[in-house]
Amino acid sequence: MKNIVLFIGPAGSGKTTLTASLGRWLWSKMLTPTAYINLDPGAESLPYKPDIDIRQYVTTEKVMREYGLGPNGALIKSIEIACSYLREIAERTSKLPAPYILVDTPGQMELFLFREFGPRFIREFKQVGYIIGVVILDPTLTRKAQDVTSLKLLSLIASLRLGVDVIPVINKADLVEGDFRLFKDNEYLRLKVRETGEGIIGEISERILELLDDYKLATRIPLLSATTGVGLEELYDMLHEIFCACGDLT
Repeated sequence: MKNIVLFIGPAGSGKTTLTASLGRWLWSKMLTPTAYINLDPGAESLPYKPDIDIRQYVTTEKVMREYGLGPNGALIKSIEIACSYLREIAERTSKLPAPYILVDTPGQMELFLFREFGPRFIREFKQVGYIIGVVILDPTLTRKAQDVTSLKLLSLIASLRLGVDVIPVINKADLVEGDFRLFKDNEYLRLKVRETGEGIIGEISERILELLDDYKLATRIPLLSATTGVGLEELYDMLHEIFCACGDLT
């Protein structure tokens, strides 16, 4: 069975760069062969060589021409078409020799997470290996305690929607400014939420953190840099814990 890592995040969060960076790190530091899957039909160029590429089946550019659609409509139509090839892609993936499979999802997170494409991918690929999602945000969206709470909640939503374990991460760590303890210390995060939260928003934030704690979902958040390699070892350790079922993430 394969170890499948699924990179999910909004446009600009660095999914593709992180996919390539982790693959290089796995080979250089762990001597672990890695295969890449690109699921973005609109990708123009990639910093890695995909072993399986959705653009072999459908491209957004071609869909725009054939259906007379604009970029957004063509992306949605491309994903609908791509769904019909997922079983074939899963079968091809099962034959790849690499134990680690890194999956680069579409640039627009909602196309994977909130449409049928994501859940169907999970159904097909659960036959191939164990899947872990990595939800990525950039640091400009996580400057306050409530922002970090939102990232944890987004990770929970992704886990519920897809039915897989999920690790939230902050990419572009070299750009992070502010209080690093918000990402590493759950009790400190709760304290800051309590201090800065106002009215119903603060109460909701506290309740979300309590819920995550109650169900042991208070995942520590690694700070990564896909360009410098900072934090990749910590991410690997967290992935390894889940794949080996030898620890939790609290």
